[in-house]
Amino acid sequence: MQNKKTTLYVFIFAQCSVMVLFILILLLSLFRLHDVRQLLGDVTTNAVPALSQAAVITRDVQQLVSLTTRLTSVENQSARRIIKGQLDEALARLESSALQQEHSDKYFSTQLNVLAQEIEELNTLVRQQIEVEKEVKVEREALFDYLNQVFEGRDERYIELKSSQVLVSLTLKIAQINQQFQLHELRLLEGKIAHQLKQLRESADKGQYTDKLVITLEKAILGEWGMVDKQANVMRIRGRSRGRGSFVEHLAEEVASSIELRASEVTKNTAQSALSASTRVTDQITLSLGLSTLVMLICCAIIFYIYKRIILRLIALTNMVEHASDEVVEFEGNDEVSRLAKSFALYFNRVKTQEAELIRLSLSDALTNIANRRAFELEIEKSMAMAKRHQWPLTIMLIDVDFFKAYNDHYGHTQGDLCLKAVASCLNDTITRNTDFCARFGGEEFVAILPNTDEKGAQVKAQAVREAVEQLQIKHEKSVVSAHVTVSLGVATYYSTTDANWGVKTVLDTADKALYNAKVSGRNRCVFTIHR
Repeated sequence: MQNKKTTLYVFIFAQCSVMVLFILILLLSLFRLHDVRQLLGDVTTNAVPALSQAAVITRDVQQLVSLTTRLTSVENQSARRIIKGQLDEALARLESSALQQEHSDKYFSTQLNVLAQEIEELNTLVRQQIEVEKEVKVEREALFDYLNQVFEGRDERYIELKSSQVLVSLTLKIAQINQQFQLHELRLLEGKIAHQLKQLRESADKGQYTDKLVITLEKAILGEWGMVDKQANVMRIRGRSRGRGSFVEHLAEEVASSIELRASEVTKNTAQSALSASTRVTDQITLSLGLSTLVMLICCAIIFYIYKRIILRLIALTNMVEHASDEVVEFEGNDEVSRLAKSFALYFNRVKTQEAELIRLSLSDALTNIANRRAFELEIEKSMAMAKRHQWPLTIMLIDVDFFKAYNDHYGHTQGDLCLKAVASCLNDTITRNTDFCARFGGEEFVAILPNTDEKGAQVKAQAVREAVEQLQIKHEKSVVSAHVTVSLGVATYYSTTDANWGVKTVLDTADKALYNAKVSGRNRCVFTIHR
């Protein structure tokens, strides 16, 4: 007890000594820094606000340049309106700035007015460009819908043109119209399209529908204000927009240069004032150095005491917490640090319990209590990596409950959930190897991973799964293949030695195609695919 009192008295005496010395230094500084305070007051009142205002205006001008660039390349009307609103706000801030009012001149005001007018004209050009591009896009899509009808054979009048190589080549050149960015290249493409339209008219059988198709294409593509003319118009508007945007950017940069020149003058004056203040502060620093050294020694003693008594113990506690050490429970002491250690120990146990439960819930299906799709995606990556490393076959089974929607509609969703639980339990019981994996893929679909399983083993296991589900004898009156619930299986077996580029999507797509074939073939069966 006496030791604790002595320590407390020493600590209080040290603190009081530091406070007295600080007060003494403060009094000396007040006497010596009176002139400096006046000088700094002038700097704060005049120079700093002016410099700050200049920085704000420079930032607004830079934002104006950035917004102009974005406006030039904008692709839709809503974004254009948003950027135009931001440009108007930036111009308003520039026009009402205090620095402009203080240093206003006709040249600066004229620059802002011209800049505002140019931005309005640029906005008009961009709006016109977007509208024209939208119109061209709509007409292009309508034309390609029309051509798709010809290629897909939905219109019997054009069945004779479906296999025409000239029409295919013509369609490809039409698709290149909107990809042209030079007018002379567009005109060259226009000539090629006209030539191929002529070939199409000559190569196809003479008939009114063929002539009608050619006439329609000529009018839509080469006619007055057809696709070619409209694309040329888009290119002209783009060029005008870019030119106008560059002019606006250069004009904004001139405004920025003017502001930066004024800011440099303010900065120069501020630097001179700061140099004078620095000289006077140096004298005060020399005077206060001795007292400051004494204060530092006392502070170091206090810091050393705190370091020994608190910091080292906190470092030890931190290491234990970072490594989740069980020694936290046995942390020595009877103060706040030891109480903190006990709190950490309590939370460690709680977090570990919650973490284990969260991992279990995130990787399991809430209805069937088997693994979910997320767990499957993690497992398939590991299984494929192992298969590639050991050069063994890997089998994936996609399992779908036949006519499950009809089962749900007839028996109700509650009975449907019971059916899925029973099927999931049956799959778990049938796919029994420790290395095998079974999960619910989604809805009434399940998936299984069978590492190191070739096509023969896959056939045996798939038939066993199908028969096991059928033997559950779950009544299904709405099934057209059986009186009980059955499943269809799509099985894909891959050999990594022969297909080095196979991936998760490739394997799943292959198994899914096999499952689709199983359904088309009558359901309640297995369809196998092998990639050697």
